Amino acid sequence: MNAPTMDFSKAGRKIDKITVRISYDIIHLFSEGLYKSPHKAIEELVCNSFDADARCVRILLPDPKDKSRPDAPLWVIDDGHGMDADGFHQLWRVADSPKANANPASGRAPIGKFGIGKLAAYVIAWRLVHLSRVNGKYFLTEMDFTAVRKHQADDPEPVTLSLRELDEGAAKRVLSDVEERDPDAWRLLFSGQDGNDSWTVVGLTHFRELYNRLQTGTLRWVISTGLPLESDFKVYLDGELIESSRVRKSPLREFSLKKDLPGIGRVVGTARIYKEPLTGGKSARISRSHGFFVKVRKRVINLEDELFGISQLNLSAWSRFMLEVEADGLNEHLLSSREGVKDSQAVRVFRDYLHESFNKCRVVYAEFERKQQTELDLMALLSEEVSSHILEPLLRGVRETAESGSDSFYFSAPRDLEGLSSITWLERTSEKISRRPFEDPTFRKNGSHAVAVQYDPAARRLKINVDHPFVDKLTKTGMKNGPAKLFAPSEVLLEGLLQEHGVQTQVIAEILRDRDRILRLMAGAQPSTPVEVRRLLQVANQDPTALERATGEAFRILGLEYERRGGNKPGTDGVLIALLGRQEEGTGEGQSFRIVYDAKCTSQSTVRADKIDPASLEDFRVKESAAYGFFIASKYAGEKDVAGKLNSKMFAGSALGSYSHLTLLKIEHLDRLVRMHFRYGLTLTDLRKMFQESRTVLDVDKWISRMECSLKERDIPIRILLDVLEGLKSDTKAIPNVYAARYSHADLKQFEANRLIARLNAVEQIIGSRWIQVDRYGAVVMNQTSGQILAEVQRHFGELDIFDKSEIE
Repeated sequence: MNAPTMDFSKAGRKIDKITVRISYDIIHLFSEGLYKSPHKAIEELVCNSFDADARCVRILLPDPKDKSRPDAPLWVIDDGHGMDADGFHQLWRVADSPKANANPASGRAPIGKFGIGKLAAYVIAWRLVHLSRVNGKYFLTEMDFTAVRKHQADDPEPVTLSLRELDEGAAKRVLSDVEERDPDAWRLLFSGQDGNDSWTVVGLTHFRELYNRLQTGTLRWVISTGLPLESDFKVYLDGELIESSRVRKSPLREFSLKKDLPGIGRVVGTARIYKEPLTGGKSARISRSHGFFVKVRKRVINLEDELFGISQLNLSAWSRFMLEVEADGLNEHLLSSREGVKDSQAVRVFRDYLHESFNKCRVVYAEFERKQQTELDLMALLSEEVSSHILEPLLRGVRETAESGSDSFYFSAPRDLEGLSSITWLERTSEKISRRPFEDPTFRKNGSHAVAVQYDPAARRLKINVDHPFVDKLTKTGMKNGPAKLFAPSEVLLEGLLQEHGVQTQVIAEILRDRDRILRLMAGAQPSTPVEVRRLLQVANQDPTALERATGEAFRILGLEYERRGGNKPGTDGVLIALLGRQEEGTGEGQSFRIVYDAKCTSQSTVRADKIDPASLEDFRVKESAAYGFFIASKYAGEKDVAGKLNSKMFAGSALGSYSHLTLLKIEHLDRLVRMHFRYGLTLTDLRKMFQESRTVLDVDKWISRMECSLKERDIPIRILLDVLEGLKSDTKAIPNVYAARYSHADLKQFEANRLIARLNAVEQIIGSRWIQVDRYGAVVMNQTSGQILAEVQRHFGELDIFDKSEIE
């Protein structure tokens, strides 16, 4: 029989109110910004239980097949210290947590720092219930996040929660659903001797869209990778114990400990040494998995001292070593805090025994490492066994991306699990990688902005981007791509090593971005990401060559090809080539065109009129068969004087005819064009009209202002465009196309196809071709979902300093 739905807001009696000062923006930042999957959000609730000194957590997921209970809650139940009325007030003091200064009786170091863990629930559910028992009393609150959504101001009106007190009967009625779904959880809460004096139950109801992506197998895997190898912290999912993923690791060697020590008595335990490190990773948030675990009467007395007072040991072996020992005789030597031991001869003998046991394990690992390093070639010839120095960082990178569901810098996340659970897919893929980590690489043209290499774990294949400037350099050495084939796996393994050494994900990304920038510079390529191009424009006036190249890179961002000229030879500084795509119906705007330009720098604040030679530039324009030409400078003398010398020269003529194809452009103009392109998407046709209609600085000022107003009034609904394109992916026989998207949605028909293409091109330039690829004919390859692409664009907006993130909507 199914338990009836409980109205939590009416349970018990109201004893107080809790004022919650929180805005929607805060929730968005600390939940949607941090938790991209329902599994990570639930993991955060488990971490909260750990911080409450819980020994047991039981997670109950609603059964999606039970149509009679569409509103069944998701429960997270723990036997931690619980919350009284003051505790509930503290719970809802957002971003102000007592955890940082806490010193719990268990000796655990708290995971949470800012008191925002409960906000993780927001990404998967609109309602959040807390019911807690402490000192024989029951307290309850319910948060309705839809009320918070209405408070978006910087100083929002507070949301008021009702703090309610219940008797045991009311508490049982509220949690009657638990009794039916998990009798063991019910006994933990209420049943006699097994009942606990304190506990907390978190309930989630009214689920949001993200919750539909929850998979039980993936959640089990996420939590298992976060559990340490040795811990008194147990987690159950739908009644089944989740085992730490590290338990499945087989040690290189295991030694049994059994000895009588003077002053201590019988000591019993096990020492193990592993191939892979036990340090770092997610489980380190909960507790350590390596070192000495000394137990007295079943309780670990050195949670915070893995060395147990012994001097620092061999680092490489130490990170792979674990020793569990029961020594009840140490009870007489414990400090009053029972978290350490007094110094005595007996304790020193005990430490010597621990050190001796470690040395046995160290010798085993040293021999293993020697074989790996000095006999690697022989082992490969005889057994084809892959070195752990390659496998460990490679498998770490695969695990990290598979768990997060998002690509890292070099690793691709799995796109298709072939109907398997995440953990089963990972186990099978890891087994294949262990046998043969790399298949023959493929060489692809992914664009000069894309990363140098990607590792596809499903295919075990390196995809090398020959458009990357550094790879391009390597593949032109005449050595049959050999250098590139060595470079690509070394880059992938570098990222895996950084992960293995516990470097934070964001720091890894920053390191590899800086490295990529250095590789491009070593190859002689100018930086050409959106942020870097804008920065180049700001400093380019210091040198003529710098301005020449910055101008070319800026127009490359705008969609033109750039041929560098300049140097000591007379002629244009650069040639820009606009390759237009499919001709728009009835516009006649399908023909490609060329542009030449002349960069002008001076030690003075402005470029004088006598430095501008329209006749020379016109000559170069004709010789290059270019449609237009322009000068580029920081500022021109007399640029706003209509009848002045500069503008008179631009309106004059020569033996070749008028200068109607020439334009005076400023660095400021180019920066505005780049910003406008990222915000709205400029087409090559737009740029052609600018050169057609503008000759002087004043003309360009007016044209850009008019264009900005026009684009703002008719802003492309980018979310609709991406959603429609994502829908078109269901046609497996065709690649999604802008033209098809335009004709399938009324809101898109008001825009020309080339403008939609330009908008998507800007998105690709901002976040990279790993997310989305658009060609000039309108074909679109979406490597992520519409929502993920928009989220990534929003993440980059702060760097670009173009407009508020909310404007993307």
